[in-house]
Amino acid sequence: MYLFKNLTIFLKYLLKSKWVFKLPKKNKFVLVDGIHNPFLKYIKKKDFTVLYRRGEEINFAIFLKCLIQLKFTTLDYFSEFIKQVSPKLILTSFDYHTIFYKLSKKTGIKTLALQKGKRGKTEWIFKNRNFFFSKGSKKKFHVDYFFVYSSTVKKFYSKRISGNFFEIGSFENNFTKPVLSKQKNEVVFISNFSDATKEKCENENIIALQLYELAKKNKLVFRILPRYRNFPQILNKEKKFYNQVLQKKFKFILRKNTTSYNLLLNYKYIFSTYSSLATECLAKGMRTGFVMFKSKQNPIFSLRFGDYENLENKGPFWCSSNKLDKKEIERVFKFVTQTNESKWLKKTNVYIKKVIGFDYQNKTFRNTIKSYI
Repeated sequence: MYLFKNLTIFLKYLLKSKWVFKLPKKNKFVLVDGIHNPFLKYIKKKDFTVLYRRGEEINFAIFLKCLIQLKFTTLDYFSEFIKQVSPKLILTSFDYHTIFYKLSKKTGIKTLALQKGKRGKTEWIFKNRNFFFSKGSKKKFHVDYFFVYSSTVKKFYSKRISGNFFEIGSFENNFTKPVLSKQKNEVVFISNFSDATKEKCENENIIALQLYELAKKNKLVFRILPRYRNFPQILNKEKKFYNQVLQKKFKFILRKNTTSYNLLLNYKYIFSTYSSLATECLAKGMRTGFVMFKSKQNPIFSLRFGDYENLENKGPFWCSSNKLDKKEIERVFKFVTQTNESKWLKKTNVYIKKVIGFDYQNKTFRNTIKSYI
């Protein structure tokens, strides 16, 4: 039955995948899952061989070798591919594909993984932890170098995976840091509008309205960083969504060919309901506030700031509730925009460290891979 299931998966890939008939060349690094490669900041592209895991490509020679040996699992294919490339190190920027955790012991080659994004209790790998990490998983799951956001995530993974863990925050967020003295004295709301999922954008425009009114009251310019600034058709829907309550009393930040990370470096006050991007701003010392107002039945409420870390629903720079609370929103707004620097640092550092780290220019990572380049 198990063999039939794996063979069925292979056959599905046969129909949709691009076939590559040349054997993969020897190289320094194998990248598992080629859809995203943030390592290019520090490692040359030519030094990577990509091992696709979403069915984009299948290497015919490797596939045929597996068939001849009656090996039909994805792990078998991965192992044969890696054996052919003979890399010094296997990397991935995705932490939620458990097959990767078997590669180090299977191939004898060291592995390195990044945490892809901020985690929540309802996300599938965490919510279904007993399925993905069965009893004794630490004996078979291993990552030699695992770069995670915080001590909280480290605690979760280190119970289930053996290896060396480093609390560096977001790898890509670590590329830059702001010059606080040069930031514009303006308020930016990070939009979580979704054209596909209504739960994600429930009351986002109401929160934006409250922040706009507080910004106006305090003589501050209010802007919105749209989620779909690079997708014109969806961007129009996003504008209509906010215009329902704001009636064009706002400006979108629409600068293209610039990352959201770099855009936000220019603004002093950042607000969001639950975005990872806002948490990453917080890690860099930027004035950041979180204001969430979503119904009880909305699963997105579990993504509120500090939920995964078991923080309270309210804190110095955040508030979250199932009902609109204007007083709480104003309290958070005032703390973010009016608190002096020494008090800000004193009140926030203890919480930030629990949620996300910051390792400017990824010094820990660069020191780790020195011997492999």
